[in-house]
Amino acid sequence: MDGNDRFGFFSALVLGVLLLLVGLLAMEYVVNNWWPIDINRLDLVRAAVEGRADAVSLLEAANFEIILVFLATVLTAVTGIALPIAYLLNRRFTAFTDRRFGRIESSRLMVALRQAMAAGVWVAFCLWLQMNRSFGLAVALLVAVVLILFEILMQIRSRTAQANLQQS
Repeated sequence: MDGNDRFGFFSALVLGVLLLLVGLLAMEYVVNNWWPIDINRLDLVRAAVEGRADAVSLLEAANFEIILVFLATVLTAVTGIALPIAYLLNRRFTAFTDRRFGRIESSRLMVALRQAMAAGVWVAFCLWLQMNRSFGLAVALLVAVVLILFEILMQIRSRTAQANLQQS
């Protein structure tokens, strides 16, 4: 690993740790200081504890802004965890990724950040499905396949753009 690669991995690691810390601190604040259910519907809290409340009635009383902020904190934390892993995987499999990936360090970090954010979106979406009590393995795999196909199309698009630049 040459010096440029070490700096790239170090920057991905530092950015990942910062995103993880921001996500966890924001998540801790949201969970401990904000109340996601309308205060006038405390009967639902008791019913949820006793197992009598269904997901529809809980979602009707939920404050959607707080739930969206919580899902955004989850997305940020998961992106921070996945960023160094995505960077290392992209560096390892550089023959199968974008041609300019091996030459431009910022491009490598941006591709890894995009892929890490896709992982964060997937986890946040699965968490939202679990909140609705409609999470299933088939839906989670389908969304993962769609995100992977989207990333493949982005790679094909960047390769085509690079080939067009080389021909010009």
